[in-house]
Amino acid sequence: MSKRLFILTLVMLALIVTACAQPTPTPTPVPPTATKVPPTATPVPPTATPVPPTATPVPPTATPVPPTAVPTKAAALDWNTILDKYLTAAADQKWNGIAPAALNDVMATAKPFLLDVREEQEIKDNGFIAGSVNIPLKNLLKNLDKLPAKDQPIVTLCAVGHRGGMAMVALHLLGYTNVKSLLGGFNAWKAANLPVATGTPVAPTAGKAPDVDKAMLEALDKYLTAQFDQKWNSIAATALKDALTTTKPFLLDVRTPAEVAEQGMIEGSVNVPLNTLVKSLDKLPKDKATPIVVYCAVGHRGAIGMMTLHLLGYTNVKSLLGGLPSWKSANLPTVKP
Repeated sequence: MSKRLFILTLVMLALIVTACAQPTPTPTPVPPTATKVPPTATPVPPTATPVPPTATPVPPTATPVPPTAVPTKAAALDWNTILDKYLTAAADQKWNGIAPAALNDVMATAKPFLLDVREEQEIKDNGFIAGSVNIPLKNLLKNLDKLPAKDQPIVTLCAVGHRGGMAMVALHLLGYTNVKSLLGGFNAWKAANLPVATGTPVAPTAGKAPDVDKAMLEALDKYLTAQFDQKWNSIAATALKDALTTTKPFLLDVRTPAEVAEQGMIEGSVNVPLNTLVKSLDKLPKDKATPIVVYCAVGHRGAIGMMTLHLLGYTNVKSLLGGLPSWKSANLPTVKP
């Protein structure tokens, strides 16, 4: 037993010594296993939820506003054509004058609208024809709403026929088709011993103003307003006699040649029948500022002739009140042509 133990001990010692005598082998280095790091990928931006592009805002379509037109000057009235046409037509109507006796007869039947264009004080001082309406001439075209329709009969009157004739012409040019003027005016009515009323005429009743040419209305209203300031550019016979020795006006006789031959004329006059006046302006002074006096048989055509020349741009024209008879009544001379 002890022998076996001894041998076993030796064997074990031998094994221990052998083991200690051999060098310890260097182990093959094993590279450390690196922890795999996944390669860094190129960052991909997160896909954003698509947002629709914002459209350029379109303003709401506004209701079209028409451009403001630049005011243009109204076309000038062709006075030469207008007045030549008017005078031709008026001649065919015998100049639309009416004598006092004829008016008295008409009033018994047709009852025309009587338009007295005198000033209020004249009516207070002298009376008026019963039934007439007073609208002073300077205000006439501002009161068309107080007149009857444009096709209704109207008779204009003043003191001697001068302003009545002007009122008649103005209304005709505005399209009134049935207007006459009392020849010799209210004075002729009284001289014929026809009835005269006193007090205050019936006030005109306002209605609807008619449709008229606006440019014509404006021009004629402006004209009549200016004529009031010029005392209507009439001249009495004695004043004309004096003027002939000083300013020496151009005398324009607008009667017919037959009237001139029968009744005579003021010496130095030039005869141009009224219906040919616009076509015969070459017979008048070239300078439109030259003083001119127009006359006829009673003053009616003289007023029409004067107004015609004024509207054509002549600036110094008057009409002889009462026409050639007033000249003769003042015992002033006439000559035969």
